[in-house]
Amino acid sequence: MRSALLGMVFGLIAAPVVVAAQEDPASDGSGLSVERVDARGESWRISGVSPGGAPTLELDGESLATKQQEITTDLVVVIDNDRSLPNGNLQLSSNAAATLLPGVGPIGKVGVVSTARLGAQQELPLSADPNAVAGAMQAVTADGDSAVWDAITRAAGLLESSDAPQKRVVAYVGSGDRLSTSSPGAAETALRLADAQLDVMTVPTAQNAARLSEMVEAVGGSFTPLAGDDDYEQGTEDELVRLDEQFSLAFSPLEGSEPVDLTVLAAQGEQTQVVSVQPGAVTTGAKSLSAVVPSSSLVQSILSNGLTRWLAVLLLAGAVVGFVWSLLNMVVPDKDSLENRLQVYEETAEGPIEGDGEAHGVMTVPILQRAVDFTGEMAEKRGFLESIEVSLERASLPLRAAEAMFFVATLAFLLGVVAVVLTGNLLMGLVVFGFALMLPKAILDMRVRRRQKKFVGQLPDMLALLAGTLKAGYSITQGFEAVSKEVDEPMGKELRRVVTEHRLGRTLEDALDSTAGRMGSDDFAWTVMAIKIQREVGGNLAELLMTVADTMTQRERLRRDVNSLTAEGRVSAFILGLLPPALGVVMYMMNRDYIMELFTPGLGYVMIGAAVVAMVIGFVWMKKIITIEV
Repeated sequence: MRSALLGMVFGLIAAPVVVAAQEDPASDGSGLSVERVDARGESWRISGVSPGGAPTLELDGESLATKQQEITTDLVVVIDNDRSLPNGNLQLSSNAAATLLPGVGPIGKVGVVSTARLGAQQELPLSADPNAVAGAMQAVTADGDSAVWDAITRAAGLLESSDAPQKRVVAYVGSGDRLSTSSPGAAETALRLADAQLDVMTVPTAQNAARLSEMVEAVGGSFTPLAGDDDYEQGTEDELVRLDEQFSLAFSPLEGSEPVDLTVLAAQGEQTQVVSVQPGAVTTGAKSLSAVVPSSSLVQSILSNGLTRWLAVLLLAGAVVGFVWSLLNMVVPDKDSLENRLQVYEETAEGPIEGDGEAHGVMTVPILQRAVDFTGEMAEKRGFLESIEVSLERASLPLRAAEAMFFVATLAFLLGVVAVVLTGNLLMGLVVFGFALMLPKAILDMRVRRRQKKFVGQLPDMLALLAGTLKAGYSITQGFEAVSKEVDEPMGKELRRVVTEHRLGRTLEDALDSTAGRMGSDDFAWTVMAIKIQREVGGNLAELLMTVADTMTQRERLRRDVNSLTAEGRVSAFILGLLPPALGVVMYMMNRDYIMELFTPGLGYVMIGAAVVAMVIGFVWMKKIITIEV
């Protein structure tokens, strides 16, 4: 079994290595960027950025006829003027943006929007006057708190009325968002409605940097981190280069209604990009345009030379040989096994005992026997085999602990594999695997608690019946035997076990003590103690048992009264504990961007941690209040 597991591990490691080693590395496509595909109407259009001129399109290895469209770009420049920013950053942004003027390259009209002058403020509508644009940019001063999402939404609104073939929002961002009434999702929707791309230049410490990067991937554009003062000017120069390298190609509609993968080849170099075209729809952004390709192994990015390929082949060959040998070793019975050694003593002079070669159950299969034994050994070494055996015995389940653990682990593994196959997500497979491992234990514990509760509930009636048999002249052993036939499970089964153990030579007190420990019942243990004392010092056992039964009945009545009085507290604790996560799920479904602000490094994590700690303290406090020992 150990060899089989080792072989499977080597196989799982070596297989992706071989696949990774056989695949050629994909082109990174740097410089070439497809940003938008409009597959509607009588002429489809594809646009983006390509160095050295317009790219060519290929479908299944054949070139498509294309026509270059006029390139005129209207811009709206968004300048972050949050008062928390140093004046130097704002000045650098304004000076750099001042080079994005009408008439420069393909730029047609330019508008200016600030983020923090009474919230997002339109400084200048779309204008073809370079002087007006430059003056509007230089007039922006640090003032108020930033509203980045409102500013992007307002910029997209300015571009929505533009008839230019290309539209872009160029945003210089250096702070977080404090005043926006719009969410990031609303800003992204506004960009889509305006058919505009987003070019972001931001300092790495900006709180919205990660969300802005996601927005760029969704609608198309570029994301440029600004690490130093010189990066403002360099980033703007790169923006001008991207504007000059824009392309817009028209081509004839393709047949069919299913998504089609187009290959875009840059005019210079060997850069290519495969994009997915959905007929009848407009697709923007790197995520939506990415063609569906088989997922590559993480090892692929690390192992790519010839030596690694040979090593992968050797590992895979060794894994196959080891796995086959291990499988044969498990299927073929061991000649030195205890069963084979004792077989000679089971044979008579005339031949083997009748039915000797027949299977006696599933667990007689050698591979399953060895797997179960290996599982039992591992569990025993880690110290939880005994606890599983006790739980199975308390739940009255006729299973060996090793068998139960083996089949649960096997079923959990199969369910995890099925989840990975159906969803294609390894994390989902791990979640299903863990849930499938924990669910049987939770069900077992629930069954144990239910059986123990029923056992304790039957105890007063059993003691009353036992006292009646003693008054009728039965001995205590005869009384237990008579009562075991009258009461229901689980009390009847446990008492019949006591009687059987007593008949086999075990003392009655030891058998009763074993039952008390097995069922985890303090009340039954006190009953056994009372019987022991009475048998040592004498007295009327029937009256004693009636007194014990009456005491237990009164305690159970008091316990139920306490449960009724504390029911409101328990329900309140349950509702208050469930309300925050439930409300979080509802808010996530209604407005994902709003709730995801909590799951950001910094203040968001601190707030979540403080909330969890406060919830735990409140829950423990309320549980302490409503828990009353009887």
